[in-house]
Amino acid sequence: MPIEKIVKQLGDYLDKGERKNKAHCERIDGLLGKLKEKEAKLQKKLSEEDDPDKKKRLKIDLKIVEAQRKKGKKRRKELDVKCK
Repeated sequence: MPIEKIVKQLGDYLDKGERKNKAHCERIDGLLGKLKEKEAKLQKKLSEEDDPDKKKRLKIDLKIVEAQRKKGKKRRKELDVKCK
């Protein structure tokens, strides 16, 4: 196999990896946006709710969403170098 063909295949392989990382970053960005919207909705519901049991459940759900966002932001920051 000629060296030019090997170099071309290697370049194609590396480009695929780079595109995959960018797609991964875009997916994380989309999920973070959805989680932010969900968090806002839960906060609104929580402020409007009077029933103590439902309020407790909403607080738990809100904490879960906040933890997911925090974890997503951390992962996005780790991938920041690859996403540019």
